[in-house]
Amino acid sequence: MRTLIFIALSLLTMPVVAAPDNIVLLRHAEKQKGIDPSLTAKGIARAERFAQMMLPLEPTKLYATNYNRTKATLAPLADMIDTHVATYDAGNLDGFARELKLKTGTVVVAGHSNTTPVLVKLLTNRDVEIDEDEFHKVFIVTFVDDEPRLEIKSSDK
Repeated sequence: MRTLIFIALSLLTMPVVAAPDNIVLLRHAEKQKGIDPSLTAKGIARAERFAQMMLPLEPTKLYATNYNRTKATLAPLADMIDTHVATYDAGNLDGFARELKLKTGTVVVAGHSNTTPVLVKLLTNRDVEIDEDEFHKVFIVTFVDDEPRLEIKSSDK
């Protein structure tokens, strides 16, 4: 009996290691010109397509840098799932990557052509590129037995 109680107590006090179901990383959609621009009509259409694309993954948390274009890219998805878009510090990608690994559910992160590849590398140890004129790449990171897996999709039609 003591053994059973010991085992039960041990199981209750064991740390549970959480990992996200998915971490989805993307560059913001097409933007207008200028300082802190909003999205173009093409960018708004892409943001809406992206939102539809994400619904089956049941996102739980949305993150964007503190720029109009990244927040606007996730706005349709935030409206669909009735949540807000939190901001992250693109100057501390190492810390943010560590934070992402501790989340649960599906986490979606909108960044830039120079930050999204860095996050992919930090999470998967794989190099990816996003050219200045590319807005369609969607990187989906999953963890299987604590090993990262990377799938690259497109938000094009």
